[in-house]
Order: sequence, then C-alpha cells, then structure tokens
Amino acid sequence: MASSETRSPGSGSGLGVGSGSVRPVSKAAAAYASLRKSIRVGDLEPGERVTLKRLSEHLGMSLTPVREALSRLESEGFVVHDPHRGTSIAELTPARIEQVYRLRGVLEPMAVRLAGERATPADIDRLRELVLACDEATTPLEVVENNEDLHLAIYRLSGDSLLLGFIDQLWAGMPYPSLGLYGSQSRVSQSSQEHHRIVEAMAEGRLDDAAETMRLHIDHGRAAALKNLDAD
Repeated sequence: MASSETRSPGSGSGLGVGSGSVRPVSKAAAAYASLRKSIRVGDLEPGERVTLKRLSEHLGMSLTPVREALSRLESEGFVVHDPHRGTSIAELTPARIEQVYRLRGVLEPMAVRLAGERATPADIDRLRELVLACDEATTPLEVVENNEDLHLAIYRLSGDSLLLGFIDQLWAGMPYPSLGLYGSQSRVSQSSQEHHRIVEAMAEGRLDDAAETMRLHIDHGRAAALKNLDAD
C-alpha cells in the first residue's frame, strides 16, 4: 500500500528550530500548513468564505486531508463554521488583536532575552543585515515580509523550541498584511528605530533593554493594528 505521507520541508511553521532537513508529514498536515500560511500572509482574507471543494482543488488534494486541516484550523480559532453560512476565515476583531498582542508582549521579550544570551557576533551581523533589509523595503508587503524575517531570526536564536511553538501559533493566525501596519511612514520609521535598538542592545549585552524595547515595539504594533481596524 502506498504511504499516505508526503515529503515536505516542514510543518509550515515559520519558526522551526531544526536544521532545515526534509521531514515526512501527512497530507492533512501539509494541507494545514499551506492553509495556515495563506491565512497569515493574507491570501485568505478575514471573513472570506471558503468551501471544501474549492480548497481541495486549489491544493490539489482529496477532500479528506483538507477536511482534517479545516477541522484543526477551526479548533485553533483560525476559521469558523456556521451551519447556515458555511466556513469562513475568522474575522479580525479588537478583542482578537488585543489577545494576540498581549501574549506576544509576554513571550517575545522572553525570546529576545534568551536569544541575546546565545547570539554570536556572526548572529548579530546577520540580524543587522535583516534590519537593513527592513529599512530598504519599498512596498508595504515587502516591509511586512522583511519584518517577519527579522523577528523570526531573533526568536530562533533563543533555542527554545517550546517557546517558539507558542510564538508561532500567535503569528500564524494574524494576517499582518491585512492589518495595514506599515501604511504610514511614521509607523515605518518608528518600527525601524525600534529594530535597530533591539539588535544593538543584544549586541552590547543589554538584554533588559532589548527585551523592554521589544515589548514596546509589540505594544506600538497593537495600537497601530487597532487604529487601522477602527478606520476600516
């Protein structure tokens, strides 16, 4: 009997701490990872209705693994199912934004502190390159993607796979492109300054400062997200 597993570079988490080796995952896990990424990057927008048939055709999979993936996403709050309206991507609400950013404000400063304890000079140089990539981004989507690359690179340095898993769960369900966080130049400039301060504090061993700056950075993002949601 043919194996039900496929080969995939990972589970879809942007925060994997492994060596990047190829690992076998089930078709349901592959469908879950693909759909969760589509939610995170905004390809599947908040409130958008989806059908099992449409998603199965898009992923090139049978109905069963996609159904399992949707069930898992529903249990995690990424999609909602209404008996009368069907299945849709979870709406962004002020309460959800507050919840996600509140937890990020606790976990991510912790990851920064751990990362600072482990970071080598080469690691710091790489983080500086990622900060510059954020500064040089020319479109809002590019800013969002480069920002994610920087944050995840910092958190991977913590070496704490359990902590990374929790952070990944928070990032995965929040479609940052849809929030329009970097639509204003003032927010882009503020974020850039905070990125520089975080990395330089890590480089100098000022880990309390690095963690506190990350906490403020996340809180400023929360305020911008709520403001943009209210404007919509």
